[in-house]
Amino acid sequence: MKSRASRAGRSWIAAALLACAPALVAPSCWFRDLDAYRGWTGMQLAATGRFRVEQVDGVWWLVTPDGHPFFSAGVNNVSWCTDWAAALDTCPYRDAVQAKYGSPEAWSDAVLARMEQWGLNTIGAWSEIARFRGRFPYTQILALASGAPEIAGTAAPPLGGPLRDFFDPAFAAGAAAGAASARECADDPWCIGVYSDNELPWGPHFRQRLPFVDAYLKLPAGAPGKRALQAFFEARWAGDLAAFNAAWRTSLADWDELQDLDALPVDFSADTPPTRADRMAFRGHVAERYFRVAHDALRAVSPDLLILGACFLAYGTGPDTAAAAAPWVDVVSVNPYEWNEAWTAAAVNSTRLNGLFPAGALLDDVDAMYAVAGKPILITEFGYRAEDAGLPNSWPPIYPTLPDQPARADAYEGYLDRVLARPWIVGAHWFEWADQPASGRFDGEDNNWGLVTIDDEPYPELLLRMWSVHHSMYARRAALATP
Repeated sequence: MKSRASRAGRSWIAAALLACAPALVAPSCWFRDLDAYRGWTGMQLAATGRFRVEQVDGVWWLVTPDGHPFFSAGVNNVSWCTDWAAALDTCPYRDAVQAKYGSPEAWSDAVLARMEQWGLNTIGAWSEIARFRGRFPYTQILALASGAPEIAGTAAPPLGGPLRDFFDPAFAAGAAAGAASARECADDPWCIGVYSDNELPWGPHFRQRLPFVDAYLKLPAGAPGKRALQAFFEARWAGDLAAFNAAWRTSLADWDELQDLDALPVDFSADTPPTRADRMAFRGHVAERYFRVAHDALRAVSPDLLILGACFLAYGTGPDTAAAAAPWVDVVSVNPYEWNEAWTAAAVNSTRLNGLFPAGALLDDVDAMYAVAGKPILITEFGYRAEDAGLPNSWPPIYPTLPDQPARADAYEGYLDRVLARPWIVGAHWFEWADQPASGRFDGEDNNWGLVTIDDEPYPELLLRMWSVHHSMYARRAALATP
């Protein structure tokens, strides 16, 4: 029965494509069977007045305030000024849409009309959410980690910043202050939820030079994080200092002497099984501290606002970190871009050496993450770039550059095919709304990530494919149910 339904659905999509391909603007081409929040009315669940998550017959869903299943098909950085071009001393996209629409209000109305036409239902991270509150589903990204003191000497340029002391009281105070900015989201039923941060380092990996054990040893004697490391070692080794000395090749006479060390004799590149296990366990210990403090700060703002995690970096997160996060989040968020062959091969080695979820086939690490965390997964960034857009596509070098826009459309469909077949994934957000400046944004990125050009012209091949995939996504998700 499912195969016949699938064939019938694909036949309807094919016919609709022929009718709607020229412009994708006719009302008859828009989406049906949706509630006000763009949830699917084919199933009724409990209506609570807020977005929430629920597993129904083995399938995880976001659920709208009206009680309908919702798969979050989103796009990031929906902003009047998407990227500042320092070389031009302006925001090229803003200049284009100012000339085209005349005002931010007219532009935001046009954005929502386009999203309706293309089957997109979520304003994702990095967006100017104030323009869309109260009228379209959105997510909000915070930066709660920024309140924690930086650890000197732990940065990993060009892409990685310093690690932070999450045990310092300044972190909890800063997290509480940062969480207060989510109050409007908590009061708005259109807000799906909040991310506490984005792509924090939980490695080592290409954006993190040192493990947390080694980084926290660089703190001054008596610093909260260094005291936490000492307490961790004492508890983990059950107070057996002799056994610790043997494993780590130290000669401590007292646990307090750890405060005088800035390194341990066993380098992480030459870990033994006991030292490797210690390093991974302390990484989980730090993660538990971070996610618990972030949770408590957000719960002080709202008891039922969805906590969407911290947008894990693909190929940069381990089982210890995911397990530590799980009790403190409602959804695990992750940014699993497809990497090019050379960088994927490097990631295979890096993830194995550093105890991270495995690199390999696309979304393998996401599957492993769900197996550990047991919480629904939201893909919060992915995207593809192509040569024919005329942009450099030079940074970062880890992603493939496809030949043309039809290839981008194929890549989107292939990615969503993988996503929609996984009952634990509740959404996928494309990065990003508009192309980046050819001269580069603040960090040098200069890519064809956009659904629209920097002059606000849509990429029709990609958007038509999005439209067709989104038309079938609820039927495909419902077909995964296993009563």
